[in-house]
Amino acid sequence: MNNNQLKGKSILIADDEDYVRQHLAKHLENLGLTIYQAGSGDEALILAENEPSLIILDVKMPNLDGIQTTRRLKENGKTRAIPVILLSAMVQNGEVSEGMAAGASGYLLKPITFARLLDSIKEYIG
Repeated sequence: MNNNQLKGKSILIADDEDYVRQHLAKHLENLGLTIYQAGSGDEALILAENEPSLIILDVKMPNLDGIQTTRRLKENGKTRAIPVILLSAMVQNGEVSEGMAAGASGYLLKPITFARLLDSIKEYIG
């Protein structure tokens, strides 16, 4: 898939760090993607009702973390089929397998290059 095939697709980015969300959103919007931004897992669940093409969740968020959010997304018939990529700066023992068991499609470690993220996005948005 080339970058032109991303036009018209949408991505929900959920991260409690504003600068991470804004940095990713800026680069992805330049590719013609519609971007929704959430600062928490709870907010991500609400915005997921827009049925984005892909959801990117930070694992470490206060209250409802990325793994818990993924579980809830996969329990909801409206959001169940949306691919989820989890992002984490530090992986604790069993965290990757727990995230995948919750229903995540992929797991990326921060810091991540934009090229690597774009490759993952292209892999899951078809």
